[in-house]
Amino acid sequence: MSTQTKTAQKAGQIPSKEDMIARAEALLPALRERSAQAEKDRRLSDETVAEFRAAGFHKIMQPKRFGGFELGIDTAAECIRTLSTACGSSGWVANLFMIHNWQASLFPLKAQEEYWAEGDDVVCSTVSFAPKSEMKEVDGGFRLSGRWKFSSGCDFASWFIIMKPSPTCLDWMMVPRSDLTIEDDWFVAGLCGTGSKDLILEDVFVPEHRRLKITDIATGNTPGSKVHDVPLTRLPFGWSAIWGIPCALIGMGQGMAAAVQQTLKGKKALFTGEQQVERVANQIKMSEALTDIHAAELIMRHRLAELNRWADAGITPTPLEALASHRDAAYVARLMGKVGQNLAQMAGATSVYLGNPIQRFQRDINVGVTHVSLVWEEAAENYGRTLWELPPKGQ
Repeated sequence: MSTQTKTAQKAGQIPSKEDMIARAEALLPALRERSAQAEKDRRLSDETVAEFRAAGFHKIMQPKRFGGFELGIDTAAECIRTLSTACGSSGWVANLFMIHNWQASLFPLKAQEEYWAEGDDVVCSTVSFAPKSEMKEVDGGFRLSGRWKFSSGCDFASWFIIMKPSPTCLDWMMVPRSDLTIEDDWFVAGLCGTGSKDLILEDVFVPEHRRLKITDIATGNTPGSKVHDVPLTRLPFGWSAIWGIPCALIGMGQGMAAAVQQTLKGKKALFTGEQQVERVANQIKMSEALTDIHAAELIMRHRLAELNRWADAGITPTPLEALASHRDAAYVARLMGKVGQNLAQMAGATSVYLGNPIQRFQRDINVGVTHVSLVWEEAAENYGRTLWELPPKGQ
């Protein structure tokens, strides 16, 4: 970050959406250079996260009361997409740093004051999947035990949000790093640099004020929505948060398409000697991939604009409108999975070498589209049932 930018920030000036995108673009060469090492290390480098902090990405949706910028989900989305064009894992973790600090701002004020007690540069990680966990209600709060999976960016987090503390509870609970153990089992096929390791909690006490009820999260009626004058916090959390990963996937698709385009320049077909860029099949395939990516971007921006409109105007959309947004997020993920597969086939056999970024983008996309929030069939079924005025599944 430039000295001028730092001075402006210290003077209380909030960066614009354009400022934040420019900061993301400035980091792309370094992220490309570090992407292979991040995959090898199975975590982002300290340098990368320090640059994220200096750029203030984690503050995009953080409340001004605690040193944040209170910029919108659209600003976060464009930064996530931009960073992901260079390194899928970097975009993924940056996304979560942004979203998680927004999540923290929804808790009761006492929990927020504890979270930001050491300053405004805090980052957080979350977990929601635990094969086996236990939650006990005790005087003044709860006690948690178990092993939770997929804590992305956990190496840099000071706090953690347990989003499913037991098999029968979907409330969120906030836990400091000192109360848990990180166990490294992150040996995976893609998004290796996210460092999404396991968390182990053994009889950890969580006071009542560090609990956020799922009923409040699902309705936008959280304690934080009453503390901060941010319209988006008054919508159900999932409506906006679900778009973070599709934005990252769009960026990965863009980065992969650019790498394939560059690879085919000057490359000849093995048996005919024809220039690859002269082959009509490649021209059509690249056109299709770029059109799919552009369509995904347009869907993303349309839905985020709708969310901002609902929030700013205090509009309660119909259930069908809300489900359409989730449907489209899942569809974008599905579309980017198709793009990754088609680009990989187009790139040819030399793209599978580990030194080639094309294979990394493909594997990162393949892993990213498996996220539980983006199962196309479930999102489409829920929309379809509502479209035909059928009761929700299971009722």
